[in-house]
Amino acid sequence: MSIKLKVASFYLKKKLKKQKRILQTHNFNTAKYAGILFNSPNDKSFEVIKDFMSFLSQKNIKVISLGYIASKKIPENFLMRKGFNFYCNKDFNWFYKPKNEIIDQFIEQPFDILFDLSLKDYFTTNYVCNLSKASFKIGKQSENSSHDLVFDINKNQSVEYLIEQIKYYLNIINNS
Repeated sequence: MSIKLKVASFYLKKKLKKQKRILQTHNFNTAKYAGILFNSPNDKSFEVIKDFMSFLSQKNIKVISLGYIASKKIPENFLMRKGFNFYCNKDFNWFYKPKNEIIDQFIEQPFDILFDLSLKDYFTTNYVCNLSKASFKIGKQSENSSHDLVFDINKNQSVEYLIEQIKYYLNIINNS
C-alpha cells in the first residue's frame, strides 16, 4: 500500500470513530429515500443501474446516484446523463479527501438505503460508502466497506446479478 493510501486510510478510520449512525433495516416498502453508489460504469452496467433507478422510483423511493470514474476527467458521454452525478480523481486531494461538494452532499444525505453497486474496490468509493449517513447500507462483500447487508457475488461478478440479489432479499425482509 502506498504512503498516500496509508495516510488516507488513517484519516478515514479517525473519521469513522467519530461518526454516529443509526442502523435501521429497510425494504422496498419502508424506504422513502435511497442513494446509489457505483464505479467504473460501462454502457451495459449503466443501463442496468438506470433500470434499477426506475424500479426504485416506481416503488415511490426518491433516488440520487453518484458514480466514480477512475480517471482524471469525466468523459463527455457521462456528463449528459440525466439524474446521475459523477466524480473522478481530480475531485479528491492528495490524501483522497473530497474537494467536490457533490461528494460531500452525497455523504451527508440521510438515505434510508444506500445501494453500493461498486464492483471494483477503489478507496474513493469505499470512502463515500463508509462515511455515508445512510441508515442501511447494502453492497457486495468487501473487506474495506461497512455494508449492513452483504452479498457474495464471486460466482457472478456483475451489476445485474448484484441487483437481482438485492431485489430478491429486500422483498423477503419484512419490517412490520
